[in-house]
Amino acid sequence: MKYFFIILTIAAVLTGSILLFNSCNNAKAYTVDYCGDKDSYENAKDKYKAGEKVEVYYYMIATDTDYSFYLDDERINPDYEESKGYIIRFTMPEHNVKLRCESKNSMLYNG
Repeated sequence: MKYFFIILTIAAVLTGSILLFNSCNNAKAYTVDYCGDKDSYENAKDKYKAGEKVEVYYYMIATDTDYSFYLDDERINPDYEESKGYIIRFTMPEHNVKLRCESKNSMLYNG
């Protein structure tokens, strides 16, 4: 009888832990719209769960071009590494987002 209660207690603890773990992982996934430029990003997924840390790399870089990045029309300042390109990091909010890159040729004469 003693072992029955020990096993029952262990089963209850494990069941509670599993339920708690599953409820934490049930965050809704939201989409990222790359504005038709997803192929220019490495590590890019279509969906991320709310609260998930997103890290993508923009590697399609020309030396005579300036790049600006926007998440939902708010400018973000990415990091840069020679081996990865621009590193864009953000925490996925509880809504779909748009990640946009604007490029401008900086070698053109604006006279």
